[in-house]
Amino acid sequence: MNLLKKPINIVNDMKIRKKLIGTYLIVVLLPFIIVGIYFTNNLKGMIMQRDMNEGYVDTDRIQDRLNEVGYQIYNDSDQLYFDNQLQNTVLKQYTSTLDVMNAYSQYNFNQYILYNNDIANIRFYENNSTMLENSDFMKITDSIRGTSWYRNAILNDGKPEIDYALDSVTNTKYLCVVRMVKTQDNEFVGVLVINISNDYLQTIIQDDPFESIITDSSGNIILAKNSNIEGTVLKLDNLPPKNHLVNNDITQGQYMGQKSLIITNCFSPQNFDDTISIHTILPVKSIYEQADKTSMIGFYIIGFSLILSLGLIYFFTTLLSNRIIKLRREMHKVIEGDFNLKNSIKGKDEIGELYVDLNIMVDSISKLIHEVYEVNLQKEQLNNRQKQAEFKMLASQINPHFLFNILENIRMKAHCNGQDELATIVKMLAKIMRRNLEVGSAPVSLQSEIELIRSYLEIQKFRFGERINYEINELCDIEHYKILPLLLEPIVENAFVHGLEGKETKGKITIYITEEKGKLVISVEDDGVGIDENKLNYILKLLNDFNQGSDKSIGISNVNQRIKLYYGEKYGIEIYSKLNEGTKVFIKLPINGEGIIHD
Repeated sequence: MNLLKKPINIVNDMKIRKKLIGTYLIVVLLPFIIVGIYFTNNLKGMIMQRDMNEGYVDTDRIQDRLNEVGYQIYNDSDQLYFDNQLQNTVLKQYTSTLDVMNAYSQYNFNQYILYNNDIANIRFYENNSTMLENSDFMKITDSIRGTSWYRNAILNDGKPEIDYALDSVTNTKYLCVVRMVKTQDNEFVGVLVINISNDYLQTIIQDDPFESIITDSSGNIILAKNSNIEGTVLKLDNLPPKNHLVNNDITQGQYMGQKSLIITNCFSPQNFDDTISIHTILPVKSIYEQADKTSMIGFYIIGFSLILSLGLIYFFTTLLSNRIIKLRREMHKVIEGDFNLKNSIKGKDEIGELYVDLNIMVDSISKLIHEVYEVNLQKEQLNNRQKQAEFKMLASQINPHFLFNILENIRMKAHCNGQDELATIVKMLAKIMRRNLEVGSAPVSLQSEIELIRSYLEIQKFRFGERINYEINELCDIEHYKILPLLLEPIVENAFVHGLEGKETKGKITIYITEEKGKLVISVEDDGVGIDENKLNYILKLLNDFNQGSDKSIGISNVNQRIKLYYGEKYGIEIYSKLNEGTKVFIKLPINGEGIIHD
């Protein structure tokens, strides 16, 4: 600690501006230089990987294009193989030159060449001595029989193969599809040779950024960006044997005397057994030259960034230091008792916020005496309000007791006068009033709620006599169930007020309490006037509108919202009604495991 004390004191004595510049040099500038050099040196590897990825993409693209060409040529060879007109033309014995010329005019291969840019020409080699040779139909000579492509065609017995052979007419080597043609009776017709256009194949690789070389199974170069080497045998130093190569294998070797990365992909075109190899050459020297050029640009950017950052840190530290000096001067004025501050510091940064806080503090000090007076006044007003609240609470406790005592006196007087029915009704009314005044937010027993509803219906029956009737069916054991208070009373009251009061004949309210599919279902049904469709839709819309009503509302919408908030969204109220056919309201609540209900 003693060793650190002196450096810490030196730092504490430094101006903030010097601290910021020193911190920048140590924390920002030094790592920036180190990281910049590190990433610049690793740029070669990144560029190498990028070029390798590009080479992989080009190799796959060339393979796809060659597969397309192979697929098209294979289909063309199939059409020619099964072409009866071709077989008839070749096997027919002609008696005159005119017959041969007429046959040639009726059948030629131009229809395939015109519609396929990838076909250079088509040759058909036959043994018919009565036919004349032209560019389409050629005689099978001893030299033709000695070629490898002809022997392979005979051995394959009608199966097409890809070969790289010299065309006997143009004396040019082509990548071609060779196939022996025979009749359904296994009679030899001839050998079909479809030469693939070298110009078309060149378009596949001409836009590649690297040297691309395509070889056949014997290593003959059948296509290269440098067309001068086509027809020769590929020689790549350090290239593994073909049977050791895998798709997109990359090796280091020598090409044209230069160290290179060689991406090799061996594949068999679709529908063929022959192997074609694609070699993409990436010269290491040219890749490193590009990396060195990019590295130099990186160093220039780093140098420019360092100079720019130094200028910016100098500018901002100067600006910050000047603002701190101004703030210090204003604080000294306050210390000396001068509360007349000038609005000299602008901005919304931390220093600007400190200056705003300083102004607020000065205003607070000047108003301190007035605030103390106001606080004392507010305390006294608060005491007066508290006494008024206590008085109102006392009054709210007296009034219910007074009402219950009066109702009890009325009940006893009615009972003494032999008016037992009136005494019972008054007792029920007192029970309903007491229950509504004492109700809280905690669940109550379902049985007590049913008794409350029974008292309410008895009072209405007392009012309307035989016009009103009711029935409560307990189809399950309700003794152990608890529900939220005041869920049933608003529903029953709505059934009576809106369903039966407007009915001219007798009406009835029926209540069912059942358990259905793990739910407690309470239905309130009336045979009253019902609800028309428009009004019912409006009521159903209000059921889930939480913006309707208030804490004092206990309407049907309030009941539905209380159920959903307490038990969950899948519980609540359902209403079914038709005009002049009555109304059914179902209250669905959870049983064990889903809320609260079963004790």
